[in-house]
Amino acid sequence: MSKRRRVILVCAALCALLLLFSATILPKIVRNRAVEAIQKATGRTTRLESVSINPLTLTVSLRGFAMDERGGGSFVSIGALRASLSPASIYRRALVLSRAQIDKPVITITRNRPNSYNFSDILQRLQAHKKPETKGETRFSINNITVNGGSIDFNDRAVEGGKKHTVRNLEIGIPFISNIPYLVEKYTAPRISALVNGAPFSFAGKMKPLSKSMETSVRVDLKRLDLPQFVAYSPQKPAATLASGWLSIDTDVKYRVFSDKKPELVVSGVARLDDTAIQMTNGQPLMKLPLLEIKASQLEFFARLFRFSSIRVDGLELFVSRDKGRKWMFERLLTAEKRGDERKAAATKTAAKTGPVHPSLQISSLSLANSTVHYSDATATGGFKGALSRINLTMRNIDTALDKSAEYELTLLVDQDASLNSKGSFSLTPLSLKSSTALKGLKLQRGWPYLAQQLTAPVKGTLDLSADLAFSKEQGLTADNGSLALRQLSTRYGNGDGLNLVLFSVNGASYRQKENSLEMEEVRLSKGSISVSRESDGALSPLSLIRKRGTTAAAGQRTQAAPRKPQPAPRPFSYRLRRFQTDRLNLAFTDKSREEKPRFTLRNTAFSLADLSGPKFTPAQLRCSTTYGTNSPIRVRGSITPLPFRFRGTVRVGRLPITDFEDYFPDSLNLSVLEGYLDSTLGLDITLKNGKPYGTFRGNAGVRSFHSVDAEAEEDLLKWESLQLDQFQGRLEPFSLSIRQIALNGVYSRVIVRKDGTLNLQNLVRKPAPVETAGQTTVAVSKQAPKAKHQISIGAVTIQDGTIAFSDHHLRQQFTSTFHNLGGRVSGMSSDDSKFADVDLRGNLENRSPLQITGTINPLRDDLFVDLTISFKDIELSPVTPYSGTYLGYSVERGKLFLDLKYHIEQKQLRSENRIFIDQFTFGNRVESQKATKLPVRLGLALLQDRKGEIHLDVPVTGRTDDPQFSIWRLVFQVLKNLLVKAATSPFALLSSMFGDGADLSTIQFSQGASALSQNEEQKLGALAKALADRPALKMELKGYVDREKDAEGYRKELLARKIANERALSLAKQRKSEDMTSALNAAMQPEEYSRYLKAVYRKEKFPKPRTMFGLVKDLPDEEMKKLIIANTAVGNQDLQSLAQERSAAVMAYLVKQGVAQERLFLKKDNIHKSPEKSGQSRSRVELNAITQ
Repeated sequence: MSKRRRVILVCAALCALLLLFSATILPKIVRNRAVEAIQKATGRTTRLESVSINPLTLTVSLRGFAMDERGGGSFVSIGALRASLSPASIYRRALVLSRAQIDKPVITITRNRPNSYNFSDILQRLQAHKKPETKGETRFSINNITVNGGSIDFNDRAVEGGKKHTVRNLEIGIPFISNIPYLVEKYTAPRISALVNGAPFSFAGKMKPLSKSMETSVRVDLKRLDLPQFVAYSPQKPAATLASGWLSIDTDVKYRVFSDKKPELVVSGVARLDDTAIQMTNGQPLMKLPLLEIKASQLEFFARLFRFSSIRVDGLELFVSRDKGRKWMFERLLTAEKRGDERKAAATKTAAKTGPVHPSLQISSLSLANSTVHYSDATATGGFKGALSRINLTMRNIDTALDKSAEYELTLLVDQDASLNSKGSFSLTPLSLKSSTALKGLKLQRGWPYLAQQLTAPVKGTLDLSADLAFSKEQGLTADNGSLALRQLSTRYGNGDGLNLVLFSVNGASYRQKENSLEMEEVRLSKGSISVSRESDGALSPLSLIRKRGTTAAAGQRTQAAPRKPQPAPRPFSYRLRRFQTDRLNLAFTDKSREEKPRFTLRNTAFSLADLSGPKFTPAQLRCSTTYGTNSPIRVRGSITPLPFRFRGTVRVGRLPITDFEDYFPDSLNLSVLEGYLDSTLGLDITLKNGKPYGTFRGNAGVRSFHSVDAEAEEDLLKWESLQLDQFQGRLEPFSLSIRQIALNGVYSRVIVRKDGTLNLQNLVRKPAPVETAGQTTVAVSKQAPKAKHQISIGAVTIQDGTIAFSDHHLRQQFTSTFHNLGGRVSGMSSDDSKFADVDLRGNLENRSPLQITGTINPLRDDLFVDLTISFKDIELSPVTPYSGTYLGYSVERGKLFLDLKYHIEQKQLRSENRIFIDQFTFGNRVESQKATKLPVRLGLALLQDRKGEIHLDVPVTGRTDDPQFSIWRLVFQVLKNLLVKAATSPFALLSSMFGDGADLSTIQFSQGASALSQNEEQKLGALAKALADRPALKMELKGYVDREKDAEGYRKELLARKIANERALSLAKQRKSEDMTSALNAAMQPEEYSRYLKAVYRKEKFPKPRTMFGLVKDLPDEEMKKLIIANTAVGNQDLQSLAQERSAAVMAYLVKQGVAQERLFLKKDNIHKSPEKSGQSRSRVELNAITQ
């Protein structure tokens, strides 16, 4: 055998031995050494059933590998592992495996606590025995890597309740992994598939895992991954629970790293969530999402470019709620992120350096279909629940690129009743919107739980709302073609009041945020009723709809807000309403502050305002047509400016019942209006300045069918057929008024004296009760400038067919009289001091006695001017028997009264002439009456009546009208009363004033002891005789009186005088013839004659006389003789009686001589020594007493 042969044989034998060693002995050595090494490195019990080595194929196979947990139990097991070494390793000078296969690997991973796993101890041991890294790079190439039938169990004990995740049927295929330069830049196409928690998962693609570019392109496919199992891995405990949710992903992911620019991460594909349900921790549902599908066409995360072909949401249900603490459920979902501010600060710094990069978002189609939002709010009174259902939203071509427009369409239902439809377009960059939106059928009463905190009653109705909306950064929000309709709007307030409207609408509305302006074509209120009351406290009933809020403890404890940066003043809001209109509207107002609670109604009200604008108001055209009550039309037409207020237009009122407004008459007015209707046409131009009205007015006004009664006795007081004011006009400030004519037709007034003696007119105006104030202090008030004089003119005042009825019920026999046919005219009334109105008024008492008043007056100037003549003739006096019987005690048998009166008032000075003529006034039978006067009324009548049966009285009256007690008729009646009392009580004083020039005719005085009349007394008797001749019904009683002392002395002197006269008569008789006796006796007595006749008388006296020494009667001086005669003349009571009778006889004789019939004169005896009633009168007198019987 050759040497070569031997070498070959030796080599073959060595190879055989080597093969035999590798196949039989080496696997055992490897198995044992590997188990020992693994156990030493990991500290775990490791088992390896077998190791097989095929030196021919350079393949190593391991079977039955198992590693236990530290406390027992399986950790890792591998059914089989095969690795084949490629011969290329020699010339590649690298580890090249042609195949690496793992079959049925089973791994059990347990997480005990955060960052602590069942293999953490192995990592710690390996880290402790870590060998220094060798220099240089170990090149390798592992090809045909496969994992078959893999299984992973992950037990997570670190989360609450523990979690277990499984990976089954794990299949992995990787063509190669290599860092050999020529292979690094080649793509490898890995694939992975498994069941992750039962969800099919697949992963496939191509990549350069060890290339510097790190190019990767993979496809990930995940089917229905159960997501709730992963909620436990949230960094913080979530406030909500993911009850269900299945994630499916079918995406392509591309990743590249560049040395000179940012890496690229591009994702495309489909992501889908199915049957997702989220609940609050208390089990309350939060969201249900049957389907969310996102189709991404290109998502470049690092370039911030996001393009979606579609996003579809179907059947979404959101459950929104708020608790009684006013806390939204979303607030409980928010978690505090500790590093949120840090991230934000870092992002701000980065943006400052590199500039902000806005993401680019494109969504070709976004749809939300069949979705619902459930809403629940416990803060609302009684709670509130609602829902937005059938939400369908589609958006197309969403793009954040500049000026890219997207379209959208939204429809939904509100509580299954109302619908919302919106359609339009929008742009994200810049932000803008154009939309046509309409809301229909929204029930207002659904909002009552919220309004219950502010309102006391629900508001019902159906709301329709639509508008074309737009928004842009430059123009802000704009709205066009806006319309609002509230149908069947109703609410209740107060006690029985409310609002009911068939339709409240706004049409043609447009709003401009930039200009802060609002325009509306029309606001309309149609068909309905509104009732309002003024409550007893003065508040209007609609205010009761607003609930009063009580004060809270926190009131006034508000935290002071930080000072805000001053903002530019916003543009003032402006508006314009082209037309405001109501039609067929019924209004009612009840005034409960009044005792009778009057109610006022307006029916079929049509009201319109045109061109109302602000804040700078311009005149708006006003139209109003309505019917007050049942048949009172009201029409208003003109223009109105709210601020400053001005109204210019006309107001027409027809048959407005005055009785409806009786509660607003002054409380001091004591009458009731039973009927009366106002007709008026007014032209007004009124403005308000500082709350005071200014302007002008004009028009016509009339009151028809007026009827009023006394409020106490309910008896007729005043009524008329019509009171008309024609063509009046005037100004409010300074006030002026001009009336062409005032016409009063068919007026009737009733004047009644009640049983208590008061007039029904007396208390028409109640006097206010005096208010007593203690400690009043007089305060000086500065004089104000005199007000401008009111200018007033009235062309004519006419009265037709007037009637005044007078009744006196306080008499035992009632008295009634009526004044008929009252009419006339007053023309030219004016407040001008130089103008006077002509007066011509006429009428008839009981259709017989005519009354006429003529003259001129000016009642409108500052001081009253009157120049009137009143003629009242042929007044029958017999009907006044109830008065004469009651107060005089006699009926009136007959008589007539005539009055001629003149009154002149100027500069507050009254001068009047009252001529009264009573013809043939005759008393009838006596009437018993406790009120009858005790005065001799017949005597008074006799004193006043002349021989013709006439009484003529002229009663002048003067006075000052500025006297607080001034009253014309009070003065006249006072004068007449004084005259009648004087006639009855002091008839001679009356006769003296009428016939005796003021002398006292009731007493005729005599000299002491004389019975002869003096010349002065004869003149008085002459005047009395004249009065008796003119008063044939008057008779006289004469009574003589004496003075006990003075008349006795005087009577002695009178007797002496008579004796001297007798002596003279005897002497003359002896000397002359009888025919010359009268003239001789009437001749004056000379002193020597008186002395001679006195001596003769003295000698004849029988009393002792002084004598001479011779016994003869001694001659004495006249005075001595006179004294002796008087001293020795005896005068007794009989002599005084005779003197009194002589005096009465002397008076009677003189009256008879003056033509008074003696049968009208009667001598009457009395105590002759009676003192006179009047002081200062002489006791030597004859008293006369007037009698009628």
